[in-house]
Amino acid sequence: MTNKEQHQADFLADEGKSFYQAKKYLPAADSFSRAAEIYAASGEPLKGAEMRNNQCVSLLQARKPQEALEAVKGTSVLFSQGGERVNAGMALANEAAALKDLGKVDSAVDKFSQAADIFQAEGKNDLYLETMQSISGLKLRSREIIGAVFSMQRGLDGVEKPTWRQKILKSLLKLPDKLLNK
Repeated sequence: MTNKEQHQADFLADEGKSFYQAKKYLPAADSFSRAAEIYAASGEPLKGAEMRNNQCVSLLQARKPQEALEAVKGTSVLFSQGGERVNAGMALANEAAALKDLGKVDSAVDKFSQAADIFQAEGKNDLYLETMQSISGLKLRSREIIGAVFSMQRGLDGVEKPTWRQKILKSLLKLPDKLLNK
């Protein structure tokens, strides 16, 4: 990558972040897309994948889930191949969020589950809990009450130092099991 290309890609990435912080999501997505193209063409596929994920998040905020899905597709594979497992999990979670917004619940749960497995394996408990909450919410909307409760319990069990609210939720979620086993 030449200095000019590096400078241009970095400028576009920074511009995208500024647009995003200003809640100008479509211009942010455009800047991230252009930065991704430069990084990828210049032999920096992981930076390009990072920009595609930023583009995806921006498009989700702009309520453009189909475009978000197209932007993020394949980035989890790039991150995995590059040894960046947590980023691969984030990419899967972004893909799942786009699928959720498109109403593809089963596919979203599958992608969220893959992301959760990565976060758990990497010891990223906050990301694991957040992802399990997403799975639980999707299952609840699909009227899979038992699956929703189980997903939430699994997520909370992964928290080493639960907050007061999480402790209460954990206790409440164990009530049905206690009542059934009396």
